Amino acid sequence: MMPVHSPEFRPRSDALLDFGALQRLTSRRDGRLTVDWAGHRLCSHLQPIVSFSHRRVVGHEGLVRATDAAGEAVPPLTLLRQADTAAELIDLDRSCRYLHIGQAAAFGAGGYLFLNMHPLAFASMHSTDCASFMRETAAAFDLPPERLVIEITEDVLTDDSSFESSVLYLRDLGCRIALDDFGAGHSNFDRVWRLKPEIVKLDRDFAVRAAIDESARRLLPQIVELLHEAGSLVLLEGIETAEQARIAMAADVDFAQGYFFGRPSGETPDPAPSVAAIDAVWTDYDTSQADDTRRYRERISDYVNAIGHAASLLADRRSADEALRLFLGQPGALRCYMLDEQGFQISRNIPAHGERLAEGITPESDAARSRWSRRPYFRRAMETPGRVCVTRPYLCISSAVLCVTVSICFQAGGQRRVLCGDVAWA
Repeated sequence: MMPVHSPEFRPRSDALLDFGALQRLTSRRDGRLTVDWAGHRLCSHLQPIVSFSHRRVVGHEGLVRATDAAGEAVPPLTLLRQADTAAELIDLDRSCRYLHIGQAAAFGAGGYLFLNMHPLAFASMHSTDCASFMRETAAAFDLPPERLVIEITEDVLTDDSSFESSVLYLRDLGCRIALDDFGAGHSNFDRVWRLKPEIVKLDRDFAVRAAIDESARRLLPQIVELLHEAGSLVLLEGIETAEQARIAMAADVDFAQGYFFGRPSGETPDPAPSVAAIDAVWTDYDTSQADDTRRYRERISDYVNAIGHAASLLADRRSADEALRLFLGQPGALRCYMLDEQGFQISRNIPAHGERLAEGITPESDAARSRWSRRPYFRRAMETPGRVCVTRPYLCISSAVLCVTVSICFQAGGQRRVLCGDVAWA
């Protein structure tokens, strides 16, 4: 098979399967379409894509299913290997897109239709007159191009100008673009910034890892937030369990896809089971959020009360030893320190009993006159004087352990001070 980005490949559009040729290769039975390609019979299965917020199916992904002359199932990767030339590969890719659009229209499937595009077909859109084919197909099946979401894998993102022109080509057609399998292989945000996809599909590994690894579960909402700030909606695929679905909802993922919401099917889509699954996730989410909030408050309340008590004593000019005794006596306390109104540390780190400092992480030096004005525990405390603030868990630079910081801004001698206390949060 020819390399994906072969610059020598310039197929003639009239040598490829066009809409009319595909019509002649299409069979219809009971509303289901099949296309004959190179001795294989292709059919389309649609898998639902749901929106948590809208509580409904908002689209489907078209997935090809193939059988050989003997009626035996042929896996998709095996099917791709049957294409001996680049032209055959583009014919196969074109046949699948035609089939999915026709099948979605025949079933009356509403919402978006997500279509995979092979990297070679993506790279050669101009030379193969992809626009004419897509317009004719969409018009024939009365499915506007604006409902098509073209899924692009990261191996199409090259440094040459053909990448940008192919992206513009699709957008001029009216299609949306989704970056597929983000997080797999060598994914990075450079791809998002260059492609500016309407949707980023997170690789299924996110769903698996987040369900078994607490650090991955904490990281997922931050990745989603970054993608939102980059201007993309986020879809998590590969969701197979209620727990994975709840984690996706808690991470503020926009769309979800996976066996939990519906398997790929060659039958007319029925949204009812998918909607029931969404509602079940909402019920689970509400319950778990209430439980998580209760457990969190129980865990943090002693530290919040102790740091607030310490600030009151310090404002009353009591000694640091007396003021901090309650906080430093808590089982997870690491240290306390004081910042001025510019975020400069004006006290030494006052360690809790038994604190172990990290080795080889940060220089062993007096932290006094360090500046922490960038940190959320300083900014939020300064914005809400007299109120105890609590950060999200983060890696502490002083001891290289996961911690949260409780902080409070108070007046001492006519000046604002921020008292901070770090708490181990393993």
